Amino acid sequence: MISVQPHARMSLIAPQSKLKIAPRPTKMRGFTLLEVILTLALSVVLMMLIGGAIQFYADTMNTRDMDVRQVQLATAVLQMIEDDLRSAAHPIPIDTSALETLLASAATQAAGGGAGGEESSGEDLSAAGLADDSDMAMDDSAMGTMTDVGLDLQIGTSVLETPGLIGNQYQIQIDLSRLPRLEEYSVLMDGSAATLDDVPSDLKTVTYFIQDAGAIGGVVDALQDPNATMIESPGGLVRRSLDRAATIYAMDNGAIATLNQTGELLAPEIVGIEFSYWDGALWQMQWSSDEMGELPAAVQVRLTMNDPTIVAANESGLSDESPARIFTHIVRLPLSRPIEESEDELLETGI
Repeated sequence: MISVQPHARMSLIAPQSKLKIAPRPTKMRGFTLLEVILTLALSVVLMMLIGGAIQFYADTMNTRDMDVRQVQLATAVLQMIEDDLRSAAHPIPIDTSALETLLASAATQAAGGGAGGEESSGEDLSAAGLADDSDMAMDDSAMGTMTDVGLDLQIGTSVLETPGLIGNQYQIQIDLSRLPRLEEYSVLMDGSAATLDDVPSDLKTVTYFIQDAGAIGGVVDALQDPNATMIESPGGLVRRSLDRAATIYAMDNGAIATLNQTGELLAPEIVGIEFSYWDGALWQMQWSSDEMGELPAAVQVRLTMNDPTIVAANESGLSDESPARIFTHIVRLPLSRPIEESEDELLETGI
């Protein structure tokens, strides 16, 4: 029989007493209703802030884009007007005084060279000269009256005796010299009855004016439906370019209605245009190269456009500012010369 010692029995029981009992699992708690509501509210506020920031960025970029587009449009239109003004033609009249003197002396010698003949010839020449001067004075007075009445290029045109420039504060007409481009020859194949038959030429008559919105029988937009029964002309800047001979033919044959429908609507966004003419000392509100004898030294062009951002703000009641935006450009004419004034004119002005 085997006997077990007490200390050995304790060693066998001791390892069992060192075992640890796992604690009872505790119950997990969930989110309360208040915590859920606060979380959703914070999420909505955060999404509104992010959406507002994105909307503000989109509006700012849209405003900048419209501003850049408007500046580019104004720059392109002013560059086109500058190219036309710098191509303005005004031929210098030929001085035939020496030839007239030679012909007069030859006629006097052929008549016999007598004293009476010379006196009579001199009287005839002086009488003819006075008659010519009186005719020229009448023509000048009639032309001055026509200019004082006013120039309306929207319902007609004015043909200068010598190619040059004529215009007032709101309209201008230029006779320019420029070699025809290749695309101008396509006009010969255009069968449209609403425009005059233009021909490629190196002498064009170009007109700029503002067309009233809703005008009947004016220049229509090329993007409108040509089959519409009633087409109202949109407002905007119109550029009419015709051969000078075709313009004279239209005036002589009464094709004013067709002339009014001829042109190109450049920019409906332009609501106003103004011109002023520099004569070397003062800015003039109207000019005629037939009366002044020369082209102006410079022409100032002012374009008025509506700012779309201010228009939208005014419609929504957020702003009361004027939507007008003005672009100014001064063009120097290279063919202009100083205007020569006579002694009588200098005495009248007190110089």
